[in-house]
Amino acid sequence: MAMANDTSEHLRSGHFYVPWSNEEDRTTLGKALALDVAEARGEPLTVLTALKSDAEEHDEFKGLTIVSERDGVIPDGGVVLAWCPTLKAMEKTYQLRASTLVVVEWSSPRLSGWAKLNDARNAVTSELMTSGLRNDGRQLLHEIVQEGYRGWHDSIAYRRTEALISDLRKLGQYDRSVVLAYARQARGRRGIGNLKRVLDAAATAE
Repeated sequence: MAMANDTSEHLRSGHFYVPWSNEEDRTTLGKALALDVAEARGEPLTVLTALKSDAEEHDEFKGLTIVSERDGVIPDGGVVLAWCPTLKAMEKTYQLRASTLVVVEWSSPRLSGWAKLNDARNAVTSELMTSGLRNDGRQLLHEIVQEGYRGWHDSIAYRRTEALISDLRKLGQYDRSVVLAYARQARGRRGIGNLKRVLDAAATAE
């Protein structure tokens, strides 16, 4: 397993993020990392994937619990390998509190926002990824999500969210990927397309 600075201490701390690369086979790295993390912690490994067939063809996953975006429930408290997950599949991780996640990104969707928001360790560089958010920034994110209770579709929510994004920029804590990850964890996929349009408009206005 090729994780940078691979130590037992790293394997026992926090979440892990394996970024996509079109130059290297990161899925092999992610598979080995998840197995190593589960072994180091002495905890069961659950595989989360878009389709069960995506994981069932891998010998390393035989005998493991495999959960798809449509079927199965992830037991909280073990290690979860999110294997090239869709955004819909990732929704099954949002309520987990005691689990360790190893997220192996495919070319789409990109999940760096999730990694920053959840202080995940980049398995390639060993960097601990962070959102840079302080309490005031998190409060603004909370307010953005509150404005989206109807999916950010009306003009009042649109303007108010633009103003909150501007405030977040002024604090130096704006990161589009983090805003979207936070909104997805709070609201799922509801209204995210509308939120993206608000973020695009706010970026144009800068």
